[in-house]
Amino acid sequence: MLKPKKKITKKEIRRDPFLESIDKAQAHISESRTTYMKVALGLIAVLIGYNVITEKRSQKNLDANAALGKAMVALDRGDVNNAQFQLETVITEFNGTPSAELAGYHLGKLKYEAGDHTGAEIFLSQFLKDQTVDIMVSAAALMLADISVQDGDTNTALSFLENGILKSRDVHTHRMIELEKAKLILAQGDNEAARTIATDILSEKNVTAIQKQAAEEILGKIPG
Repeated sequence: MLKPKKKITKKEIRRDPFLESIDKAQAHISESRTTYMKVALGLIAVLIGYNVITEKRSQKNLDANAALGKAMVALDRGDVNNAQFQLETVITEFNGTPSAELAGYHLGKLKYEAGDHTGAEIFLSQFLKDQTVDIMVSAAALMLADISVQDGDTNTALSFLENGILKSRDVHTHRMIELEKAKLILAQGDNEAARTIATDILSEKNVTAIQKQAAEEILGKIPG
């Protein structure tokens, strides 16, 4: 018989900061800020190149790509206020374009990091729904789950994690979200389900050191 779920207290959340796992999940995207920005700018270059080669994109898309590029350069320079303004401009003026959807992710992330969880949830939820860029789906799901955990809504948090698991195309990020799910259900008292997830991940090939450590920590918290 399954044990009744227990409410997760803020004290328990502080002992196991969810934000640390978000950083770990995003580690494969970039080993440094510079690498991350190169990936983002590279994606923009691919979009522009595709537009030119196929000639199927409108001038609106080209302008949106250029505007997003300016926002990413500002973000790379640490000019957060300017970056936020540029991202908002892309979303407002180029709504419906891939660049606008990508801008929504970055704006949501900025708001999340600034502690504006209401604003972050609006943009990140929309990005998760649009799912333009697979590589960022896991980070969006984790941030949304963290917001729900802080609000005391673990069921919604689990829903976001399940969504992230379904939409993750990368094995690494898929495992990281699975591990976050295991942590959450363990905190609810479902030891066996958490044990199964951690054990299954440890049995897989090419498990990273971070994933192995996280899985072992989960097993270490399970009695018996």
